[in-house]
Amino acid sequence: MSFYVQYHNHDKEGLPLGETEDRLGIHTRLGHVENSKGGQVFLIFGIGSPRQFYLWDTFTVEAIERHPDDNFHAYGPGWFLRPPQRLEGQDFDAFKRSCANLIGFRKIDDLPYCETLIQLADDHRAGDEAAVRRFVQDLADLLTDDETAALEEHFARSGAGLRLRPLRALSIRQPHAEAIMRGVKKIEYRSAPTKIRGDIYIYASLGRYSAQEEAEMLADYGIDDVACDDLSRGVLVGTVELFDCDGGKWHVRNPVRLTKLPKPARHPQPVWFNPF
Repeated sequence: MSFYVQYHNHDKEGLPLGETEDRLGIHTRLGHVENSKGGQVFLIFGIGSPRQFYLWDTFTVEAIERHPDDNFHAYGPGWFLRPPQRLEGQDFDAFKRSCANLIGFRKIDDLPYCETLIQLADDHRAGDEAAVRRFVQDLADLLTDDETAALEEHFARSGAGLRLRPLRALSIRQPHAEAIMRGVKKIEYRSAPTKIRGDIYIYASLGRYSAQEEAEMLADYGIDDVACDDLSRGVLVGTVELFDCDGGKWHVRNPVRLTKLPKPARHPQPVWFNPF
């Protein structure tokens, strides 16, 4: 088998998220890509200034299409690294120089760094939830909010069951938020249905009922070990799975209380908002 490298520049091309793992691919104008069928391609992603480089995905060239604009599309089955691996150091710098600073589609069989790429791709084929979380958080400073959300969705979709931090928070007043965290309240009543499913944050909003109303609600929920004034407010209190919706009845389960209660980085909204 022969090995090849292709570079993807974030500044010009955005995030490389458009393919599924049974159809990973690259585009190039270089005609020698037609000789790569059956070979393994490594996609290197560059972002930021100074530039950071990551081994992003790898695939075997199964088919090659030539488009009317003389742009070639080579694609085939492969996998996204979970998470992508930072490429740096003297060996990588020498590799870049040998590849004319990663310009164009190149065969790399004769370069020592090829073995490093093979090993990294093999070692990071399976998902590591904690490592993927750290990667997304580290890269978030270099991305727009929409790109960060897209990156999280990408890993949740391609990560064989990886559960990353939720993308959305739902604002709920106390003591309802506390009741959800205790598993006592299993339905959140809203005026309209929602298509959103999956894990969400519960944000205990700053809005308050009267002291008497809150005391009565706590009693109705059977919560007698905490006072209204001691309930957390203005913070994310935990996560819950929104798994079904029947009109205005939003069904939730699997509450997980956060050990640290962070304030959202973004301004909370009355219903949904992205807290980070």
